[in-house]
Amino acid sequence: MTSTNLALGESRPIERALKGPLDAWVEGAIAAAPNNRELQRQLDAIDSADVLLRFLHRFVLFNDALAARVPFLAGLIHLTPNVFLDSEPGPSFCRQANGRIAAYVAEAANDEYRMTNGRNLVHQRLSQVFFRAALDHFHVDGATFGHVHPVPPALDELLSEARGKYFDVRRPEHIFAGLGFHVGLEFFAHEEFNMVDAYLRARYPELVTSLERVGSDGSPYHWLALHTVVEIEHYRAGLEALNAAVKYYHPQAEAPRMVALIKEGFAEFIDLQRRYYQAIHCDA
Repeated sequence: MTSTNLALGESRPIERALKGPLDAWVEGAIAAAPNNRELQRQLDAIDSADVLLRFLHRFVLFNDALAARVPFLAGLIHLTPNVFLDSEPGPSFCRQANGRIAAYVAEAANDEYRMTNGRNLVHQRLSQVFFRAALDHFHVDGATFGHVHPVPPALDELLSEARGKYFDVRRPEHIFAGLGFHVGLEFFAHEEFNMVDAYLRARYPELVTSLERVGSDGSPYHWLALHTVVEIEHYRAGLEALNAAVKYYHPQAEAPRMVALIKEGFAEFIDLQRRYYQAIHCDA
């Protein structure tokens, strides 16, 4: 894959724990998932600029819906006390471990809403710059695109599901399932962005060259290129959140039940992303 030579910002090293007990299960579930094959099948079905732009629009929307979950989950964990407790004796407040676990999730949120050195690097805005530039490259009127290519109701329903899954009740069961869902979305985001990047470079090199040119808003391709490298760190931080959540869950005797809920949430993300990509060309 051609390097984009983008300045991705300073690295932020984070202390990582040793491989946890959930890591092997997650890796096995990833290997068994059909999502990459489904996404590749849909990429291979693109046969015109119109279909490509519809795909990119819906790709942007799905990722924006998922991005909004990240700070919400971090806040939900932090604002739910007495679920994650340190075994050290002391006052109740000093035993709370919820902020530590939320921090691993917030690592991804920090990237998502980043403002640095006077630059607006908020991912939603970067994705808007990316999609507008793609429309301009193909001389498509952005003002009428949504009317000509509306998002089908089936995809709207899936986007609503992506925004709200496990956020309707503030209970430990939902937090653990939400953590599993979060780790799934971070890993498969790494996979899908790399697949879309490779596809565009192979099939639409002129588009990539056009979007990589630096203008007043930087390189419009920055949004996509950035996600080919940052998501794997978000996934690793998510694994740390899972292992820490199990370690600090109170009461510890019920931790195995919470592990099952993590797995349920992870599987739910795999299912949601698979359904979204199966339906992405449903109006073709």
